[in-house]
Amino acid sequence: MTSTGTRTWRRAVALAMLAAGGAEAGSNAVPYRCLFNHELLIVSHKKDNSREYIQSFVAKLKDTDVDAVMCCPTMWKTSVYPSKVDRDWTAWKPGQPLSRFPSYDHILRYLHAGGDPVRDTLDACRANGKAFFLSYRMNDHHYATDPAWPTHSSFWREHPEYWLGDSDTSPYTRADDVRLFNYLVPQVRDHFFALLEELCTGYDVDGLELDFQRFPKYFPSARLAEGTAVMTDFMARIRAMLDRVGGGRGRRLPLCVRVPETPAKCLATGLDVAAWDARGLVDMVNVSSFYIHTMELDLEGFRAAAPRARIYGEMNYVTSQNSKVSKFARRYTPVEVYRAAALNFLSRGADGVSLFNYDYVPEAQRVPMAAGLRRITDTAFLRDCSKAYVVTPGFGSLPGTNAASVEVVIPDDTSRVAFEKAVLRVETRTGCAGVEIGATLNGTPLAVCDRAETELFPPLARNEGYPTRATLRFFEVPPSLLVPGRNRIGLTAGKGAKLPFLFVSLELGLFRR
Repeated sequence: MTSTGTRTWRRAVALAMLAAGGAEAGSNAVPYRCLFNHELLIVSHKKDNSREYIQSFVAKLKDTDVDAVMCCPTMWKTSVYPSKVDRDWTAWKPGQPLSRFPSYDHILRYLHAGGDPVRDTLDACRANGKAFFLSYRMNDHHYATDPAWPTHSSFWREHPEYWLGDSDTSPYTRADDVRLFNYLVPQVRDHFFALLEELCTGYDVDGLELDFQRFPKYFPSARLAEGTAVMTDFMARIRAMLDRVGGGRGRRLPLCVRVPETPAKCLATGLDVAAWDARGLVDMVNVSSFYIHTMELDLEGFRAAAPRARIYGEMNYVTSQNSKVSKFARRYTPVEVYRAAALNFLSRGADGVSLFNYDYVPEAQRVPMAAGLRRITDTAFLRDCSKAYVVTPGFGSLPGTNAASVEVVIPDDTSRVAFEKAVLRVETRTGCAGVEIGATLNGTPLAVCDRAETELFPPLARNEGYPTRATLRFFEVPPSLLVPGRNRIGLTAGKGAKLPFLFVSLELGLFRR
């Protein structure tokens, strides 16, 4: 897009936001409502890549509520733009044998042919009326246990002294002896700052997101307090850089942070979001569950901790994954679950929603799934839709051993919007045939019901990640029992249960007439 076209686009966005009452006259703080994470790894798998193909990932979002694309300019640790700071891409030679990960070769071949996936994405955002943010992974963990993996940067590979440790321990253990960068090392902070400065000065960004969820481990455990202060100073350095770059362009560049789902988990990682907010360092806090979808995000806690910032609730593309069975064993999040979570988050005071890995569904589903983002921030529309409220394990309420008590915010007023029926789906860790399971809603017992399907709504693609009927139980829920607000679901395992008996997830589906 030409510079004139860019100015026209910005003016149109500003006028639209002003008309909606979302920003004061003269303000540069555009109140984005729907953030869409776009990791450029996903565009790399095509052998014969093209600008048109790369831009198609943004073009399909044109008529949706997505108003900010958060573009990740890396393939894990590999930069996928012609960087002058990270020169690794220049070491790759056209025609060399394919690596263990051919997508790496495909995207570098595109770079050597003059392509720039970051530029392509920026231009597509301008053409389709979307803001363009860069989202940088601050400590990517992929293949940390395999030092020879092709996508590792030379900066990481050549400086083990910059790592927290050197073992084959998985970063998921949160142990200290893992091959993640130690941010107490000045050279680490300088390297990431140089990359961020290069990106923000080299591209006409509308903002920057620091992705602290990839991976939330930055300091040795024994030096966490020291690390927290160091990270806050690093944030101030980035904020100053954005102010300098944005000042030269006549506008403030918002700084967004993608962080763990509770303020306490942030502090346990060395991320003092409250201090960042108090010092005016951040504009947007993207509250993230890392990878698995859940509604158990402490939005209220972040609102209290960061009253100046805009708060976003993140939604993820899977509700479960079982990599021990197959790398494709995942239960994809359907649009009905997204709609329920969006209504839940917005009704609890979130300023907007965000989407992570939304495109990582089977390829044939990408365009159809994009349609599900139309009116995803329209609460009146969401209240009038069929939807499914899901509580997944690992975020507080579940799994429940022998019994569970789960509080779910359900904003629907069933006295105003008529639902044909409501069904509670309960999943157990082991088979529940012959087990007496009790379920209550707000203290009222629910009756077991039969269903022909194991999913409440049509699945995107069945695979080993979907549970079988052997671990499922369904209950009929009279819609009149639901109250608009906080509802409590109780589960108990009785006769026939082999203890310990685990409840691993629940899903409440509301079916519109």
